[in-house]
Amino acid sequence: MPDEARLRLPSQVAARLDVSSSTLRRWSKEFAPFLSQTAGYPELSSNGRTSHRRYTDEDLETLIIIKGLLAEGYSYRQVAKRLEAMRVGEATQSEAYAVVATEGEKLGLVAPAMSVLADTIHTVADGQQMLLHSQQASRDLLGVLLQDNFNLKEENARLRERMLRLEREISEIKRKEDERRGVVEERLLQLELEQLENRKGCLGLLFGA
Repeated sequence: MPDEARLRLPSQVAARLDVSSSTLRRWSKEFAPFLSQTAGYPELSSNGRTSHRRYTDEDLETLIIIKGLLAEGYSYRQVAKRLEAMRVGEATQSEAYAVVATEGEKLGLVAPAMSVLADTIHTVADGQQMLLHSQQASRDLLGVLLQDNFNLKEENARLRERMLRLEREISEIKRKEDERRGVVEERLLQLELEQLENRKGCLGLLFGA
């Protein structure tokens, strides 16, 4: 049973894959045999409805591969065959060594032909292992790229919100500055009028005397 703390919600997986929830649900049903129990075959709840799906990291990697193959034009059936081939390929190496060991015990000797066969199988298995490692590296790289893209979207959203907040603050500062400037200008005008009145009063007193 997967660790609940490590399981991802459908909304999180859909966001990582950049697909709709309905698309994720359709892929989960179509490729259920290649996903975990909680993602491909969720249990029924007490009211008889299907429980919410939960996805492991391995499910996300598989879905990334599915999305890539579909984007290349593969049909659902072709994608399923590719996934099955990959799953079979992962078990090929151990099965090959088991066959060689069994046949060697039956013959009771290590014949040159058996040695050549073992070397050949070993070479093929190594090649398949390298291919699997390459596929895993591609999965990891694609996962990193998707995570980076997800992080960039979040960072852009934060920056956009910060810019809007700064614009609002600047607009408020400008408004207050305009109000303050208006008050100062009105006060200066009042002082000028008072000085003008004082001058008129002084001249009246001077000439009246």
